[in-house]
Amino acid sequence: MKKNLFLFLLLSMSFFSMAQPSDAVIRKDLTNPNTIDIKFTKTTGTRQWNSSSGNWEYVRGVHIRLKSKEYPGLVVKVVGDAVYQYVGAAKYSYQKFRTGYNEWEGIPNPTDADIEKMISSDWGKFYGYMFRRIVKLNNGPTLVKDKNFTWNNPNQVLFFMKINADVIETNTIIQTVEQEYEVRLYRDNIKDPWKSFMATSGGANTKVLSTLEVTEGKMRELEKKTLAYTMAEEIALKEVAGLPELKVPDFNTGKEMADFFHDLLRNGNPELLKVAMLKTLAPHLMVDGSKTQFSWQGKEIYDKTVKEAFGGDMKYKDQYCINYYTTSLTSKSYIYIQSVIDKTVTVIGTGMYNDGYKEGVPLQKVKLVRLDVSVRQDPDAVNFLNSFSNKSKLCPND
Repeated sequence: MKKNLFLFLLLSMSFFSMAQPSDAVIRKDLTNPNTIDIKFTKTTGTRQWNSSSGNWEYVRGVHIRLKSKEYPGLVVKVVGDAVYQYVGAAKYSYQKFRTGYNEWEGIPNPTDADIEKMISSDWGKFYGYMFRRIVKLNNGPTLVKDKNFTWNNPNQVLFFMKINADVIETNTIIQTVEQEYEVRLYRDNIKDPWKSFMATSGGANTKVLSTLEVTEGKMRELEKKTLAYTMAEEIALKEVAGLPELKVPDFNTGKEMADFFHDLLRNGNPELLKVAMLKTLAPHLMVDGSKTQFSWQGKEIYDKTVKEAFGGDMKYKDQYCINYYTTSLTSKSYIYIQSVIDKTVTVIGTGMYNDGYKEGVPLQKVKLVRLDVSVRQDPDAVNFLNSFSNKSKLCPND
């Protein structure tokens, strides 16, 4: 019985082997008028059971080079499998071609300058989560030379880049790593310049070369050397260099600071406001260690103030008198300035903060903690203001 079973299996294996389509048959089945050549990935294919169809399949991996119909002069390399289904009587019939991916030939790869221009347009996007962790870039980004450019279509190319960098791993650990990035460039047309990019990385693409333990104090210093921090500081310094000069005095009281900002909101502009805020904002409204970068809260205050005071048809100066009135909520630290329109108030909040030391004694300064400007743009407010034949009636004390 065992001998008969062995003989049956042997005959079955021979039967399926004889039934496999030849290289010539496969080439014929896959050839069309645009075919340039066909190459096989291996010397033979594999026989697989297809549970969906309940039948045996013969699968042969191939590379097909075709002349492109859509892009004359280009060659598309189709990588995939020729699939044959067993039809009985020691025969297989061609069923389909299962495409794995396409590559393109005849398109010049992006130059180093092209790549640099794209990825440098948004370093945060390129580095991803490591942007705020890299404290020293030892080498790169450079192309991974042993990995080719892959053209998914003429308007999208994939390649790999790598860096060597010192990165923050924990509150006390710095690692030197080699990180690989998968980068894709995109454009709208084959003749157009590159328009956008995407970069991805992950733990599987990270090679740890060394580990160093540092103190928490040292780590706080290193956090001000991350790519995110230093690049933002460089940009901010350039912006500040282009801002106008403005002398901002030391204030002794919250009222003095409120008077200063009230005048600035009436007669200044967004650029002067930025200079004043950079010099007076409380520490928590600035990026730690920077004199040129607002924190997200500080930026939110600045943006809202610019919009309210200078952005609309009605400006701050149209609704607030030179010699302003304050509401009953006003204190030494918080000044509530009443507009000429009822129930419209601007709040300027201040506080005392340490601004360094002298002979071991902390130097206290008045700092800006709140700037909440309110300017109405609604028709009723406009109609109210326009109803006055003489604007001096709005501000009789000016």
